[in-house]
Amino acid sequence: MAILNKGVWTQDEILEKVDSFPTQTQPEAGRYHLYISLACPWANRVNLVIHYLGLNDAISVSLVDPKMVDGWAFTEVYPDPLNGFAYLRDAYTKSKADFSGRVTVPVLWDKQTQKIASHDSATLALELAEKWLPLAKNKVELVPAHLRNEILALNDWLTPNVNRKVYNVGLFAKSQAEYDKHSQELFENLTALDARLSDKTYLFGDEITLSDFFLFPTLARFEAVYALHFKCNKRPLTSFKNLYRYMLSLYHIPAVKATIDIPHIKTHYYYSHVQINPTRIVPEGPELSWA
Repeated sequence: MAILNKGVWTQDEILEKVDSFPTQTQPEAGRYHLYISLACPWANRVNLVIHYLGLNDAISVSLVDPKMVDGWAFTEVYPDPLNGFAYLRDAYTKSKADFSGRVTVPVLWDKQTQKIASHDSATLALELAEKWLPLAKNKVELVPAHLRNEILALNDWLTPNVNRKVYNVGLFAKSQAEYDKHSQELFENLTALDARLSDKTYLFGDEITLSDFFLFPTLARFEAVYALHFKCNKRPLTSFKNLYRYMLSLYHIPAVKATIDIPHIKTHYYYSHVQINPTRIVPEGPELSWA
């Protein structure tokens, strides 16, 4: 995987430093533009907050091309309507000419400062859910004060143990032993979540919270790409009856459904991960009754 090393696009190497852009936003309609991929589960969590709260008029959104060959790119089909960048990395180097680190989505661009205001999905999702609520059309408290610490703790657990764990299983495991370890842990964690949802509509009860928008992106991609492409197939997702019911109930909310594009998701994963799919053939299936 290529990275920026002091502003130079290069293949993976050990970096002397890794830079980041701290999340700094002011709730101001029209000031920011969000670059995302519909395929990326981390970008999905931010897009979910924007759609569910109705912040679409306050923050404009555009997509990078799902086919990632030389990093996230803009193309004729998926152009950059704001800056005319050819690659997403151009936003990073315009913000900091000698930036070192990975180029990831989501990226929140500040039109006023002409710099990246955030590229941390967890922090950005939280900030949009809390600080931007006054600008929301649907003023739902995704992080109610009495649950805030529990929600943040669960979000911190979901990221390595579910969201990133599927990647540990199918993309980063370099041996059978590594694969077996991560696969076992993933399905143990899904079992625990299934049990948690046995008497709850959502992760914290009858109301949607930010934690649901951290878990849902992984579940929505599970049957389409993770089960086959990432070999996360010890058990079908349908065997987790509470988790599956939960995923479907969220998906059928119009604002949530609007963030999911299964063909786009499949194109990215199967085309871009040449290390595990060198032919770049995107399969026709599976047929999903809900999508």
